[in-house]
Amino acid sequence: MTDVTRSGTSWPAGFTVRPTVDPGSGQVEVSDTVSGRRFRWQPEALAERILTDGTDARAGGGTWARAQGGADREHLLPGWRHWLHRGWHPSDQSYVASRRWAYADTDDPGDHIRRRTVQTYLDTDGLPPQEELPDAPVVPLGSPATPGDQPVGALLASRRSGRAYVPRPVPLPSLSGLLWHGLSGVRERREATGEAEPLSYLDSFGSAWDYYVCVYSVEGLEPGAYRYDVSRHELRLVSQGDHRAVMTDVLQGMRSPATAAWTIGLVADFPRYQWRYRHEHALRRLWFEAGLIGQEVIVLGSSYGLSTLVTPAQKDRPYLRLHSLDDRRYACLYTLTMGLSRGRTGMNFNGTAIEQTDIGA
Repeated sequence: MTDVTRSGTSWPAGFTVRPTVDPGSGQVEVSDTVSGRRFRWQPEALAERILTDGTDARAGGGTWARAQGGADREHLLPGWRHWLHRGWHPSDQSYVASRRWAYADTDDPGDHIRRRTVQTYLDTDGLPPQEELPDAPVVPLGSPATPGDQPVGALLASRRSGRAYVPRPVPLPSLSGLLWHGLSGVRERREATGEAEPLSYLDSFGSAWDYYVCVYSVEGLEPGAYRYDVSRHELRLVSQGDHRAVMTDVLQGMRSPATAAWTIGLVADFPRYQWRYRHEHALRRLWFEAGLIGQEVIVLGSSYGLSTLVTPAQKDRPYLRLHSLDDRRYACLYTLTMGLSRGRTGMNFNGTAIEQTDIGA
């Protein structure tokens, strides 16, 4: 029902009609994405209003224009048309809704509101939940290899998804370098977080994540499931053994672990994040962060001659069980399966080149 094809239409851009939560009510819900207002109508009455362009007190006490709450949305129309042209509906509704939130610290140049807020958190709930490392054997990673000297633009232009890899072990310094350099931003933020500066607790980027590495084929490193300690740059062995078959099942039957060197899992610790980010956007922000961190690791991996299968499509409980994690607290949101690249075009399992249309951007 959203009409953005004509300026000045009597049906305001951003209005949608959908069934109510209670299917037995016989009503429909009219919602305005821009203002966040919602109204319930009998279908017949709503149809009459639309056809006659009438008024109704329930829709703001007047015309459809009043139902908009006085919101000027002309400036939104070009963007809306672009999203519809791209086929991104209904994501456009979620995007517009996300822009209307008013934050308590929008105008806080002296950090007074932030400091008062974080002190309330500390007084009420104590310190944020801490990272919990497994009581497991520590495995040193050694010195990180220096990334390649290719320009970032060249890496971005040539990067392709890899579903199968050169079946050869990856040197341990490459894994060490990938974790050291790829997660350097997360490491720096964690090192700057502490009681000495309470505001640092609100620097939430990267705070939620634990990183697990399921190793299949790395020189000098036993196969197994490991937890990566970001601060100390070392691994902790959680479950020793060849877990290719388990991870193939975790990845919904994708066979990339057969020739890969490892799978990195980005695991969210929800209580750790919820302490900091007490907002309805929290889960959405975690998905954003997973993409940002994952892409940085993927591009860096390209400089080490690695290609990646990246996916959020993993089975939650088998993954958490393999890594001895509680599904009431943790969830793996993103996995990066990596191995030695078979070239710019990538290769299928039968050795043929992947067609350009099949390659992940």
